Amino acid sequence: MKKLLIQLFVFSIVYTLSSCRPRSTPVDEPMPVVSVKAEQIAGGTIENEISFNGSTVYLKKSQVSSPISGYVVSTNIKFGQEVQKGMVLFELKTRENKALESVNDTSSISGTIKIHAGSEGFISELNINESGVYVAEGSILCSIVNNIDLMVRLNVPYEYVSILSREKKCKIRLADNTVISGSVFRILPSVDEANQTQTVLVKPGTSRLIPENLNLSIFFTKEKHDKTMLVSKSSLMTNETQSEFWVMKINAGDTAVKIPVTKGIENDSIAEIISPYLKVNDLIISEGAYGLPDSTIVSIVK
Repeated sequence: MKKLLIQLFVFSIVYTLSSCRPRSTPVDEPMPVVSVKAEQIAGGTIENEISFNGSTVYLKKSQVSSPISGYVVSTNIKFGQEVQKGMVLFELKTRENKALESVNDTSSISGTIKIHAGSEGFISELNINESGVYVAEGSILCSIVNNIDLMVRLNVPYEYVSILSREKKCKIRLADNTVISGSVFRILPSVDEANQTQTVLVKPGTSRLIPENLNLSIFFTKEKHDKTMLVSKSSLMTNETQSEFWVMKINAGDTAVKIPVTKGIENDSIAEIISPYLKVNDLIISEGAYGLPDSTIVSIVK
């Protein structure tokens, strides 16, 4: 028993002495360096566009009709051919003169009637393309349209009509991705009852021959800001509800600091930012900022 008490006494002394020894402090580990890409905040102009679908239409078609009943002696045009005002399109002969010709009666007048183009343009419809055909009086022989009468027809929701005005400029993108300029020609004073859309006519600013009923896209500038701060959309961070926005500014010492910003208008690649803590040419992270904690040490890579 006495031996056990001695052992317990010795153990308690050893434990007390060991607990009094100074503890070693761990060496502070260096903060990890994160590789990122960076860009400077740019200054410039940004536009917010709104687009509508439309189709081409010729407002004016000059129809050429037969003034008499008779036979077509000759056809001087082809479908799609350009014609000038006064050009002879068809030659017709009455049934009576045609019959007299068959019996070699030369005592009567030949009676050939020439039909001329009433305007310049190109042949958009051709109903008679060969001679010898009999046509009744008033029959439509062909139609002539002029490229100056080409319009783009839009059906614009009424709430957007207020941003359009006569001669307002726009961009027109054709099906082959060609972009031409245009301007508002007329806003018709009626609204489609079912769709609540208003018809707007846009005049293309080109002499290029564009076919009718071609589907295309028309872009109008909805909003424009000059002399503002611009960043790439990849550098703009946001929360899940997109109610807060920020960028990671790189300060001296390569420290990335979270800077709250207000987002302005944006397009496909860039966005406008508003912040009292930033200015043009400040360096921000363009790639690698997602999930990055505030005050992280970064290394800029190209």
